[in-house]
Amino acid sequence: MAQTNIFESAQSLLRDRAYANYAAHLNEIERVQSGIQQNRTGQLSLTDITNDTSRLSKRIAREGIRLDKALERINGVPNFQDVSIVGKILRSATSVCRIVIQNQFGVSGYGTGFLVSPNVLITNNHVLPDLETASRSQAQFNYELDADGRVLTPVTFNLRPDLFFLTSTYEERQGSPYDGRDFTLVAVETTGSEGAALDRFGYIQMDSSLGKIIEGENCVVIQHPKGDYKKVVLKDIRLITLTDNFLIYESDTLPGSSGSVVLGLGTGAVVALHHSSIPRKDAAGNWLRKDGSIVQPGDVDEQIDWIGNEGVRVSCIVEAFSNMPVADAMQPLRRQIIEAQTPSLKIMSPSPALVEAKPTPSTTPAPEKRESATPVDRLQYFEITLSSQPVLQDDWEGRASTLVEGFVDETPLIPSSFDPDIRRKRYLTLRSNRNPWELAQQLETLPHVESCEPDLETLTDIGVDAGETGPDRFESFNPGKDSGLATWQKEEETFLKNFGDSVCVQKGKKVKSPAFYHRWWNWSAVNCLDDTERLKRADWQAIRDNLAELRFVQLDTGYSTHSKVFAGYDTDKDFDFIDQDTDARDLMERKLLKFPGHGTRTASIAVGNVLQTDPNTVNGNSGLLTFGGKTLARLIPYRIAKSVILLGRGKELVDAANYAIQSQADVMFMCMGTYPKSMFAAIAREVYEQGIIWVCAAGNQVELVVAPAIYPGTIAVAATNPKDLPWKGSSNGPMVDIAAPGESVYVPITDEEGNEFMSYGDGTSYATPHVASAAMLWKAKHLHELPQKYRFPWQIVEAFRTTLKNTARKPSEWTPNMSKLYGAGILDIDALLNADLPEADTLTHAYEGVSTELPKDIGFVEAGHFVWNILRRKLRPGPTESATGLTQRGQLALDAFTTRPPVRAVESAGLSDTVGTEALLREFFKQ
Repeated sequence: MAQTNIFESAQSLLRDRAYANYAAHLNEIERVQSGIQQNRTGQLSLTDITNDTSRLSKRIAREGIRLDKALERINGVPNFQDVSIVGKILRSATSVCRIVIQNQFGVSGYGTGFLVSPNVLITNNHVLPDLETASRSQAQFNYELDADGRVLTPVTFNLRPDLFFLTSTYEERQGSPYDGRDFTLVAVETTGSEGAALDRFGYIQMDSSLGKIIEGENCVVIQHPKGDYKKVVLKDIRLITLTDNFLIYESDTLPGSSGSVVLGLGTGAVVALHHSSIPRKDAAGNWLRKDGSIVQPGDVDEQIDWIGNEGVRVSCIVEAFSNMPVADAMQPLRRQIIEAQTPSLKIMSPSPALVEAKPTPSTTPAPEKRESATPVDRLQYFEITLSSQPVLQDDWEGRASTLVEGFVDETPLIPSSFDPDIRRKRYLTLRSNRNPWELAQQLETLPHVESCEPDLETLTDIGVDAGETGPDRFESFNPGKDSGLATWQKEEETFLKNFGDSVCVQKGKKVKSPAFYHRWWNWSAVNCLDDTERLKRADWQAIRDNLAELRFVQLDTGYSTHSKVFAGYDTDKDFDFIDQDTDARDLMERKLLKFPGHGTRTASIAVGNVLQTDPNTVNGNSGLLTFGGKTLARLIPYRIAKSVILLGRGKELVDAANYAIQSQADVMFMCMGTYPKSMFAAIAREVYEQGIIWVCAAGNQVELVVAPAIYPGTIAVAATNPKDLPWKGSSNGPMVDIAAPGESVYVPITDEEGNEFMSYGDGTSYATPHVASAAMLWKAKHLHELPQKYRFPWQIVEAFRTTLKNTARKPSEWTPNMSKLYGAGILDIDALLNADLPEADTLTHAYEGVSTELPKDIGFVEAGHFVWNILRRKLRPGPTESATGLTQRGQLALDAFTTRPPVRAVESAGLSDTVGTEALLREFFKQ
């Protein structure tokens, strides 16, 4: 343990147990060691060592790139590592500390530990076995040498077991399922010697998911051997085998290393908590020296023949501390520890120091105001793709700040990606008062930059009005001057007049209360069984249990406290990517933004329950993921839009989707869209490769399927009505996968007085959560079978897509032409859940045969952005606002598509050539 006497009871017991574990897996260990030797001599690929295809597939998925490139990187020479991985390891080293163990007589030994949340560290139970030992002991950070070999000034912090203390003994005990894992979690005082702050040392996230390392891959151990200065073991150290709760690996460790962090070199992720060395033994069970003789009392560690080391697996530690009982007063810190294991947002977003105060939200993208009104030296943002030439990439890394005038910051667009093409994509922040499109053109003149596009706020496909007679009712509810109740009564009458005799409404009449049956028509349309019928399914209890384990994410305008939906949200995991804070609440700014509460309405279809304010009159349907009045899976809201008609910058969507990846989301849905961007294509591919089912609305009133539904890796959803016909406003095209109810769906609203009501809304936004809910139910049914059946994560998405389309309901009215434009048919949840999983060899990668799209000309992109936003404005009531004139290059691109004589685009008449602008958009969308 912390003392050097190897016969001290705890350490001796641990080493004997570690040897027993080693001996029990000897056949597997010898097989892996043989593979490692062949790998070292170039005879065997590293990925051929493991015989666990599920573990290998998850390891490959961590790379986030195509199979061939992932294998190439994993099988690469371990001496060559990306700087990003080395940087991650060095950041982890900052959080590692020396533990000074003290008893009533003074210092009794040393151990190692590391922070796993802002003020809680982890070490072994045999280092800090009880409250008394912990209360006397200290954590010392910075006990190391600097780059010049000088001793840094250590910073000492007292441990606070009175605030938090949780331990799993090193000995297994009957009736204690989480003992035998040899770890202790203890709180640390937040202020140390000389007033130093603990938060300067950060913390290490313990990712409990699989795929961080495979047999034969290299390990890195960060430790304080014998209480010495911090050391990092960088030899060719390999993982030998994985058991249920432990890893066995090669390494150099000494007493005092107990509690060290073990990282996978290929991923930089923590894989284990080191706790014991493994001695070689003879047939009689005696420990052996390196010379083959029996170890004697007084022998030092260096004389013993160590054959390996054992660490406690991160996954079993996380499982234990998430479930072990703690005192009520310690629950808040336990929640903090659990939440800290969710990957940090900081790596996905600009530094807080770079975030400027945002203007009051407006329906007009700020960069398109007249230049005379442009503020001086405002922050501007650009997505750039670097040259494919390594020399130019290296030069950019070293000189970007001098090459770009007004340079503020530059970061990888998707930091976690290992795809070489995505890694060339960067996000650039600079200060300038110039037109962003002119700046983009100037940046493209640099040999380092292959393409550049401003990242501007943009309008979505939502918010189009039907004409002068008033707003077409889709995606929202507009109570006007009437009271909410009066408007609701009109809505009910209109719905029953238009659809009361439809097949879906009449089907609901058989199982629902006569007063409410028509509001449940969407359940009938997708063949979602009611509670009584669900209970008849033999697998229903397993589905219910598994739903609680899944992570369900919504990208939208955020959540509200509307009683229909609020209980269905998981507000402990939400995030606002617009304002960069941990509260994703929808601002509901009715006067400034159109259609507040869009996230609330769409969420209700999945997790809505009872309307508390008036359950007997206006309440109606429930979310598809509810049962017996309870929500089976809570929805995690990510706010990415100021309103449903105005997205923030594209990077905010990319960050949200990337965070969903890092947080191991299972299903994600997005009920709005916009024009395509290179960054959207990149993140859609990344999400797909990670096996996340991303369900997206096809679009509204623009015919064109919008981004991100346009990308092959997503599930694109069109909308239908109670008569099983396509909604007239639904976007359509061959990339649509499926249709679901989207016209006159009963959803919650809030009137102008703040009263809660329900109403009927139209839009592919409402079709999308039906399919997302079906994806959750499907994955819950097959939760444990999926990783065994499919080697690669993307196959899970394709298995769902294939089954979804094969089981789609095709009414008699569903013509072959509808199948080409609105998907394979209408969602049928019961058929989906009754279908067998497709075989892996029948699935085709969504991007197979899809060529990499060449960068679009910057003038063409500018014209597309301009037409998309102006066209949306022309279809909204009120005069069309003028905008900054296009650059010369953008104007030329627009002129090429219009049939009228060229005119300046700032004039509204200049866009009256709808044929030309439609052609430009279709080329822009590749449809």
